[in-house]
Amino acid sequence: MKLGKLFSPGALTFNGHIGKALAKNISSRLETLDYALMVDPFRFRSEDDGAWRCEFWGKNVRAAILAWHLMPSDTLLQKIKSTVKDMLSTQTPDGCISSYPAYKQISGWDVWGRKYVLVALLRYYRLIEPDPAVLQACCKLVDHLIGQLTGEKADLRNCGMHDGLASCSIVGGIIELYELTGEKRFLDFARSLIESGCSLKENVFDAALNGVAPKDIGNAKAYELSSCFEGASAFYRVTNEVRYKEAVEKYFRAIVKNEIFVTGTAGGKDDCGEFWFDGVKNQVSADPGCGLGETCVTVTYMRFCGAVAMLDEYDQSPFDEMENSLYNALLGAMSPSGDRWTHANPTPLTGGGWKAFPPDQIKRWFNTPFDEHDCCRAQGPEGLAFGAAHAVLKLSDGIMVNFYEDFLLHDTTASGEEYSVKVSGGYPASGKIELCFNSAQPLERKIVLRIPTWAENCELFLNGENITVHAGKYCILERVWSDGDSVKIDFKPEVKVIRPAGTSGVFALKYGPVVLAASGKNDGVPEPENVFEPFADGCGKIVNFKQGEVLLCDYASAGAEFSPDDPLRVFFEEN
Repeated sequence: MKLGKLFSPGALTFNGHIGKALAKNISSRLETLDYALMVDPFRFRSEDDGAWRCEFWGKNVRAAILAWHLMPSDTLLQKIKSTVKDMLSTQTPDGCISSYPAYKQISGWDVWGRKYVLVALLRYYRLIEPDPAVLQACCKLVDHLIGQLTGEKADLRNCGMHDGLASCSIVGGIIELYELTGEKRFLDFARSLIESGCSLKENVFDAALNGVAPKDIGNAKAYELSSCFEGASAFYRVTNEVRYKEAVEKYFRAIVKNEIFVTGTAGGKDDCGEFWFDGVKNQVSADPGCGLGETCVTVTYMRFCGAVAMLDEYDQSPFDEMENSLYNALLGAMSPSGDRWTHANPTPLTGGGWKAFPPDQIKRWFNTPFDEHDCCRAQGPEGLAFGAAHAVLKLSDGIMVNFYEDFLLHDTTASGEEYSVKVSGGYPASGKIELCFNSAQPLERKIVLRIPTWAENCELFLNGENITVHAGKYCILERVWSDGDSVKIDFKPEVKVIRPAGTSGVFALKYGPVVLAASGKNDGVPEPENVFEPFADGCGKIVNFKQGEVLLCDYASAGAEFSPDDPLRVFFEEN
């Protein structure tokens, strides 16, 4: 079994919380962006202040393409096609696409910005149309960059921020370009970046192999560092050099153990919550001295989980992690209207923290407004689309269901037979789902079902017959399916008490994959061992529970007013 791929555009219809959020984000953000403004820095090469306006076009367009693939609309498609054409018009004959003037190129955030142009154009080529002009532009872009790496700037680690991590994170895009073209020079360039270790401080892959804690690898900038490991996963997949697979897997296990909050985000140390910092322990601090959980870290972690999953298709732990991030930190970072995203997440998580809209990032740091753009506002849509895209994946001989969002799938086999699969039940509020298979004729198909690690008492019935399943393992149903065949799953979720390793005196609560939070100025403290009762009229869009006078809802819905008057609380003190 190989990890699945995306279905054709519009084949999946999402009818649950993720689908609703995606639709809002498309209509209120991705379809309303001023794409020409984001091209302007490249058009005029005017970014001479060392800023990162250069990242916004690639981030937003990359997300828009994947969102369109999941929910096609003519409006969004035309905007994507128009802005890609506009960006290509900025490429000069030497191949350069850059927002920086020539005398400042390959410094600051320049290569970082080029990276996002590259990955957006490559996604366009793969998911919108395989236009040879787009692929040629990508080749010229990378060839031009390679040609600039001479003399003191021969080493890309010397050409950007965070000891080279930001610039070297382009490696994933370089490998993707190699896969599409087969041109060895691109693989050679990728190899040089990987073998450099991506940081002036140390070889980050060696550090992971040697068991160095994430907070001590490189400069511990979580976003850029994890992006380099995402690239290392891609490098292993094209070279089969096992040490990089092992490095990626060790890094993944280390950040799960040491850094990921109960909500599925991570990051601290500075005001924006951007660095690994022993987050599992420090997430419970009443005064962490920093912001917590940059949304860019959430999204990069979700993408990294996807890269880890591609190393071992039988290991579902990356999808356990991705689901946790998707339903909690990611959904919780989006405004109810779908057009804004938090930067740092509520701080502290022990009470009083609230969701806040970030200011115009370029105005804040450079006193030059740039249309209210913020790195996390650009990155949030990618996380939402990326999570939705991995809910159901296409196998060569069937489908893989990772997340049980209500959906309807219409698909066609390699030999042309049409069939559909419908999942219903209202997951995750309901612990019960039903999968129905429909086709005009019996079909031999494989349906792979993820059984979450938290579902220890899960039961699965195939046409009424009990099938043994194991929490944390995939259930593989390979058979001839007939019209009307049904799979019913009872995950039997219950409210569980979470006490993070290395902490004492505090606890959090989860219902299935959903973190529970006290929303508003609710000072009551639940008793962890007492019963929690569901109720219908709370502020939660996904779930609501109460225990006496204590009211709890899903973390994603808590603090929905994005105001200090509407704080939330995730951790409670033990009595």
